[in-house]
Amino acid sequence: MTEPDSSPPSGGCCRPFLVISSLFPLYVCVGALFGESAGMLPQLMEEDSLIPTSREEATWIASVPTIGTCIAATTSGSLSDVFGRIRMVQMAYFLLGMGYGIIGAANDFTLLVVGRFLAGVGVGCSFPANVYVSEMAPPAYRGLFLVLNPLLASTGLVYMYVVGVYLPWNIAALFSCLIAFLGLLLTFFCRDSPVWLLRKNRPDAARRSLAQIEGSANVDARLKQLQEIADAQRDAETQSGHNTFSLRVVASPTVWKPYLTVLILSALQNISGFYIVISYTVNFMREFHSTFDPLQATVAIGVVRLAAICVTSALLRHVGRRTIGAVSGFGAAASLLLVYWCLVKPELAPNAWTPMALFLAYIFTMTLGIFPLPWTMPYEMFPIKVRGTMCGVSFCSMYGLMFVSVKLYNTLLDNLRLEGMILLFAAGSLVFGLYSATLLVETHRKTLDEIEAVFAGKRTKKVDG
Repeated sequence: MTEPDSSPPSGGCCRPFLVISSLFPLYVCVGALFGESAGMLPQLMEEDSLIPTSREEATWIASVPTIGTCIAATTSGSLSDVFGRIRMVQMAYFLLGMGYGIIGAANDFTLLVVGRFLAGVGVGCSFPANVYVSEMAPPAYRGLFLVLNPLLASTGLVYMYVVGVYLPWNIAALFSCLIAFLGLLLTFFCRDSPVWLLRKNRPDAARRSLAQIEGSANVDARLKQLQEIADAQRDAETQSGHNTFSLRVVASPTVWKPYLTVLILSALQNISGFYIVISYTVNFMREFHSTFDPLQATVAIGVVRLAAICVTSALLRHVGRRTIGAVSGFGAAASLLLVYWCLVKPELAPNAWTPMALFLAYIFTMTLGIFPLPWTMPYEMFPIKVRGTMCGVSFCSMYGLMFVSVKLYNTLLDNLRLEGMILLFAAGSLVFGLYSATLLVETHRKTLDEIEAVFAGKRTKKVDG
């Protein structure tokens, strides 16, 4: 089988950038959804709110998108194989736009929940967007385009923090609705990926798709390469038959051990407080009773998280996963313990801004490893033959854990108070660091065979991370 040509296309990166930029509003809308509740809930819980909302109802508004995402995540991958990558992207845009539109027009609690749920389903349908990027981007630029996903999602979070905390929640939702439908409009000028089109025996459409992203030069040579890849994948699927994913396969240590690793990382990620802080930022910052404006603190958290994502994008390419996880976990735990010290002994804090600076340090260090590792490592750990299925199962489980943690916010706050929650988050971060440093299987700079051999219990030559 011919390896794909890694040389840049004749037209440079402009053509693929213009095509793939149709997905940029999608990433922004996805990030905005998970930051929406931070500014929305304080407004809804005010006495003169358009929709009077109790503390219990607020937890449902914050957590319900994860249910929709969990449901859609289990099927979006297989649906994209049937209907095409771009069709699932369009479905994601449509559901996000409808969800935001219903939120913006809502006049009762039920419509708010329905809108947030639909938008969550849209997030679940957006997962094939990364597949579309990997298949559309020329190999020379693929890494660059893929790293834009978390950067733009974090940009969406900052955008919603700024718009959501300073504008009425329904106006902020309508802004996001407009972004989603503008993105949907852009996708009608894009063709589906040539890889998917060739798998569907549509070579003429694949040729037009290649010409759109690479220009007319060398289209025949690239088409031949992709055809050989598609034929090899089809032959491998035929040889493996329909029993690729079975109970016997799930019972294999190369499958259940990576899945257990994902569950442990995700559970510790939630115990460390990442999604609670993201979902309830304004309310959580008010618990500090600081002289700092909670709204300004919320925007600062979004900006710090965006900066950390930029650093993380570089770290994941050059630093081992165990090192990243350990530094992130230990750094976040140390920052939180110092925050706790400032809360219980305020007279010992050097300055009034010290607790806030330490909390921002927690956000930064947590985003370096605690946030990205549970989401990126499934792609590296599972065997290729079950990777698609097990990644879907893993992400579904992770969103289930996220729902539980976000839903329990009031319960934790009532029973542990702010100081207790800070200690809980510190404990979760510390255990994440310990697990990463001692038990986490290193995947950086290891081949798929080496990773599979580690989970199978075979001895392999040590590769430094």
